[in-house]
Parts: sequence; C-alpha cells; structure tokens
Amino acid sequence: MMDTYQVVLGALAVVIMVLVPIGCVLLWDLLAGRWDESITHFRERQINAAEHRRTLKALRRIHGAPLERLAADLRRLREVIRADAHRSAAQQLGNRLAYDQVLMQACSMLEIEHELRDETTGMERDIERLRVEAELERAGVTVTDRDFGQAA
Repeated sequence: MMDTYQVVLGALAVVIMVLVPIGCVLLWDLLAGRWDESITHFRERQINAAEHRRTLKALRRIHGAPLERLAADLRRLREVIRADAHRSAAQQLGNRLAYDQVLMQACSMLEIEHELRDETTGMERDIERLRVEAELERAGVTVTDRDFGQAA
C-alpha cells in the first residue's frame, strides 16, 4: 500500500523535473520576443471573431426585405406614381400607399424619423415624402435614377 507522503513527493518530483524546466523555457521565449508575432496574430483573430459575431447578430436582428430590394421597389414605385395620371383614383391612391409603406420600411431599417404614419394628406404628405426621400438619399439609398441637377 502506498503512503500519501510518497504520492506527494512523487508529484513534487515530477513538477520539479519536468514542468519547471518547460515553464522556464516558455518564459524565456516569451521574454525574448519569440512569440510576439504569434500573440499579435492571436489577438487579431480574436478581434476579427468578435466583430464577425457582432455582424452575425446584427444580420439576425434585421427583419423584412433587404435594403437593396427596398431601394429598387422605391425606384419602381416612384416611376409608377409618376406615370399614373391616366389611371383611376383608386389605383393612384393604392400606388401612393404602397410607396409610403416601402418608405416607412426603409426609414425603420435606417432609423430615420418620419411622419408618414400620421393622418396627413395632400400637400403635407407630399412634402413629408420629399423630406423622407432626401433623408434616404443622404443615408446612401438611391431613390431616384436621375443624376444630380436633372429635373425630376
């Protein structure tokens, strides 16, 4: 039967004979700068992994259509509204409501304040549409296909 004293002495001998020299070599390499590139590379990987996780979380939180599709829908609906003078009033109203819905989706995605949900009508609603379109253009969403300076 083994004595606990012998087990402790054996473990201490293993630590002294094996682990202390390995630890000394590792410490010497660290102080000599042999691991500087490895440590820097490890830190960069950790930072990139954290950024990747944050990006994935942000993508999972996005609900609805992608912003590119919303921008394409805005351009398409804007052209439909521009050319619907000979359609019925119901079609015109439906097109404008669809355009407002897409505008509201884009605003909520980009966190732009708008008053399109309010009960505004007529000229006030048109002015709010123009203001929201300008805010979206400032945010980088191309609403119009025209170049700067061209007539609308």
